[in-house]
Amino acid sequence: MRSGFIILLIATLLFGGGYFYYVAQAVCPAPLAYSIGEIDESFGLSHDDVRLALSDAESVWEDATGQNLFIYDEDSIFTINFIYDERQEYADAEGNFKEKLDKTQTVSDAISQTYSKLVASYNNLQIDYSDKVERYEKNLAAYNTQVGELNAQGGAKPKEYEALQERKVELDAEQASLNTLSQELTVLVKEINEIGDRGNVLVETYNRGVNEYNDTFGESHEFTQGTYSSDKRIDIYTYADNDELRLVLAHEFGHALSLDHVTNEESVMYFLIGEKTTEFAPTEEDMSEFIRVCSKKSFWDTIEESLFGN
Repeated sequence: MRSGFIILLIATLLFGGGYFYYVAQAVCPAPLAYSIGEIDESFGLSHDDVRLALSDAESVWEDATGQNLFIYDEDSIFTINFIYDERQEYADAEGNFKEKLDKTQTVSDAISQTYSKLVASYNNLQIDYSDKVERYEKNLAAYNTQVGELNAQGGAKPKEYEALQERKVELDAEQASLNTLSQELTVLVKEINEIGDRGNVLVETYNRGVNEYNDTFGESHEFTQGTYSSDKRIDIYTYADNDELRLVLAHEFGHALSLDHVTNEESVMYFLIGEKTTEFAPTEEDMSEFIRVCSKKSFWDTIEESLFGN
C-alpha cells in the first residue's frame, strides 16, 4: 500500500514537472542580436541617430532588469527598419502646424510683454508730466501775480525787473521740458497703439490657426507606430519626437523578447503610447510580464515556487 502511494506521488510530480518546465522554459530570445536595416531618408535620421535611439531603448529594459538583453550586430538577420508612409506624413504635418502655432504664440507673448512695458513707461511718464504741469502752472500763476502787482505799482524797479526776467527764463525752460515730455508721451501712445494692433492681429491669426488645427488634427487617430514581425524584423512607422521614438522602440523590443501587452496605461507594453513622462521606466506590470516570459529560474526553483509560493 505504501509503495503504491510513493509510485503515485512520483508520477504526479513527473507530470507536474513537465508542466512547470513548459512554463519556465526559455521562450525569451535574450540576448537578442539585431542590426539596422532600412532607414527611409524622409525621417531625416542618420545611422548614428538610430544607433543612439536603439541604445536608449535597450537601456529601458536592461537598466530595470540588470541583464544584457540586446546586442548590436551588423551581421544579424534581425533588423530594425524605418518605413515612411502616410502615418508619419500625418505626424509631420501635425508637428509642423503645431510648431507654427507655438512660434506665433511666442511672438504674441513677446509683443504682449513689450506692450505691458510700454504702457508702464507711459503711465510713469504721464505721472511725471502731470506733476510737472501742476508745478509749472503754480509757478506761472505766481509769476503773473507778481507782474500784475508790480505793474499796479507803476512798474518794476531794475533789480525786480532783472529777477522777473530770470524767472521768465526758468518758466520758459520748464515749458520747453513739458513740451518734450508731451512729445515723448505722444510717441509712446503711437507705439502702444501700433504694437497693440499688431498683437491683436497675431491673436486673431493664432486663434484661426488653433481652430484650423483642431479641425484638421483634433480627432483622435490611433496609428500602428511600430510592429514586430516573427520574420525577424521590427518596423517603425511613426513617432512625434525622440522621446516617443525611444518608447516605440522599447515597446517593440519588448515584443521581440516575446512580451505581450499589459493593462497599465503607464506601462511600456501598454498597447497605446498615450501620455508618458520622458523619463519612463518599466512598470510593475511590465516587470511581471518580463519575469513570466524571460525568467531564468531553474526547473526545480519553478516547481518550488509554484508549490510553496517562495
